[in-house]
Amino acid sequence: MFNEEKIPFVKSIKSIHYLNLNNNQTEICKKRKISHDDDAGDDETDSHREYKRKQFKCIDIKKKKSSNEVILDDKILWIISNEYENLNEWKTLGNSLGLSAQDILLIEHKYKNDLLECFYQCLLKWRLRQPENCNWKFLSKFLKLNQSILESKNSRNYLEKMLESKQIDNLKLSEKFFWFASDLTCENWKSLGRFLGLKESTLNQIESKYNQSEGLRECCYQMFLIWSEQFYSDAYLHNFCLKLIDMNFKFYAVELLEFF
Repeated sequence: MFNEEKIPFVKSIKSIHYLNLNNNQTEICKKRKISHDDDAGDDETDSHREYKRKQFKCIDIKKKKSSNEVILDDKILWIISNEYENLNEWKTLGNSLGLSAQDILLIEHKYKNDLLECFYQCLLKWRLRQPENCNWKFLSKFLKLNQSILESKNSRNYLEKMLESKQIDNLKLSEKFFWFASDLTCENWKSLGRFLGLKESTLNQIESKYNQSEGLRECCYQMFLIWSEQFYSDAYLHNFCLKLIDMNFKFYAVELLEFF
């Protein structure tokens, strides 16, 4: 009970929208707690308050976040990894982000020949360990990057113009094209496969079967073939190049267009 203090009517959804959930939610919920002993005259008000309380939660979750609060998903972490110049600092970054010595050793053991992948896996492990801190504002304390790297609109427009100038539509990709593409992209074949949608188990099978005997290019080529079978509707030039740009591989997209 509230010592018979009269509970004010709930504010409109618009005014609730701007409240800070973390600081005020507990206090708001306490203020809106209704006793079952209240008289019948307050039934409609109580029901309205309960509805507003539920709506408050939904609105806060759906509320558009500021750029500093953007949640860093796989794609964004990959773009950050690609843009960062000093990849050999990944261990120092891992320590700063709270990774354990064991975490760092495991990453180094598994990806020792690929600094880019080590850096990326370091960020993934950090997100797994501290999901509540996985936003731009927190990460910017440790990395100096411009948020403009998250926007691919200009690159997309550039690609559209290139496709127009070459009079290239959405051509179906051939095995010959994939062999050409694998020569350019083989160093990052596993990361490409991951972001094209292939499962980690599939990539590991390709690596196990072809890496020692045939090398990275064959791994990349086989990855493209499997991807084109599993994602048949995406295996067209236009779609493929846009996916490369989304992964911050604009230079690959431009080079691959020279094939036509």
